[in-house]
Amino acid sequence: MQSENYHDKGYKTLLSKKRNFTKFLHHFVKKHWVTVMDMDSLHLCDKGFVDDFFKELESDIIYRAKIDGKDVYFFVLTELQSVIDHTMPFRLFRYISVILTQVFLDTPKNERERVDFRLPAVVPLLFYNGDSGWLVKQSFKEYLQSGDLFEDVIDFRYTLVDVNLLNEEYLLENHDAICAAIAVDKVRGDGTEHLLETLLSIVRSKEGFDPDEYEDFLMWLKHTLAHRVGSEEDANSVIELINERNEEGMRTGIDRLFDKAEARGKAQGEAQGEARGEARGEARGEARGEARGEIKGIIEAAFKLFSKGKTIQEVTELLDLTDEQVKALKIRAGLITDAA
Repeated sequence: MQSENYHDKGYKTLLSKKRNFTKFLHHFVKKHWVTVMDMDSLHLCDKGFVDDFFKELESDIIYRAKIDGKDVYFFVLTELQSVIDHTMPFRLFRYISVILTQVFLDTPKNERERVDFRLPAVVPLLFYNGDSGWLVKQSFKEYLQSGDLFEDVIDFRYTLVDVNLLNEEYLLENHDAICAAIAVDKVRGDGTEHLLETLLSIVRSKEGFDPDEYEDFLMWLKHTLAHRVGSEEDANSVIELINERNEEGMRTGIDRLFDKAEARGKAQGEAQGEARGEARGEARGEARGEARGEIKGIIEAAFKLFSKGKTIQEVTELLDLTDEQVKALKIRAGLITDAA
């Protein structure tokens, strides 16, 4: 499968359910605070309180929970593209700043001015599934020029979950939606056979899944397949075969999906090439037309100045003419021939 941003929506839907986000933390974050967090207090935040800033992001999720009775925010950014963004430390700094600023402003003035008032912690989590390894600095201090020289500059670290580094066997032996989705995503570039074997492994272990989580996985898979081939109907047909546990049908259906995806990609490539060629031709034509129109307009303005007794030199200086325009003007005035 290709690394495209259509994954963003699928993973966001998956991780927006508390049961899947909880599993995500336990499987891949494994920090001490995960074990002491009050999971009953964990809930997905409505981003309306920071919507003006976050509205352009489709792949971000904000959760809030309590640890020792105190609020903590979890900002999850899914970076699901092949190109690594080396500005990530600054991007996360901006997101954290906006969340904290809004919390501060939403807190009554008399409360936030108390000596014991504290802002909540904001924990940045980055989920990455690009093809290449993640090479970006993981602390904000490393992103600053000479940041290592100073103790008193802003600093934080983000937790990275890189799909490339996750163990396939571990993913398949843990029967839940998030592990199953990542297991399939992890083999997206390995061809039809590896994808099929991974799906078969998940289907054969269906009894080990919570039924709701298995449905979550199928919804993620349906979304991914539909965007892979551009057809929800074809994606539905494969999901039906999975539900029937029709292994031979799955094999045929997935082969057909890959064939369609390849044909679709080829057609899109050809269409884009034609469109670029047409656009270049139109642009060149427009440019030539604009240039001819500009020269014609300048010459007409120059002749009006001639009629008022101005010389070539004066007209050239007044209109700031180029050498090409001066030549065209002299030809039009009969001062030189076209061959001169």
